[in-house]
Amino acid sequence: MVRGAATTAAVLLLGVAALQAALAVGAPWGDMSYGGRVETVDGVLPGSYRVMSAAAVAILSFAAWVVLARGGVVAPGFLGAGFLRVAAWVVFGYLVINTGSNLASSHPVERFGVGAVTLVSAVACFIVARASADLIGS
Repeated sequence: MVRGAATTAAVLLLGVAALQAALAVGAPWGDMSYGGRVETVDGVLPGSYRVMSAAAVAILSFAAWVVLARGGVVAPGFLGAGFLRVAAWVVFGYLVINTGSNLASSHPVERFGVGAVTLVSAVACFIVARASADLIGS
């Protein structure tokens, strides 16, 4: 159950990271991001928001790794179980806040599509974060 939840959360997080990467390089989907409140040119985000999207790629990718490591899917490397336990709760909190932001968006794709993805990710991350260290072997 924990490994499945970790894998589900990671796949969804990496999917959102891919969307952010596309926005960072100029995909014309900016109207459906950042709450639908950013002025775009033909759907392309302005430079400062493209930088934020690039940063989001790094954050989301790290979050996916944290969840996979905490869930026992990948090796934790040099980081210990204590770090992963705290980091998984931080990822969960980030996803809860992000889900709220997505659900408050004025754009239906961000509200219902991305909001649903982050909600499922948050639930899966909660399962991973609250799992016993003995259960997942970390």
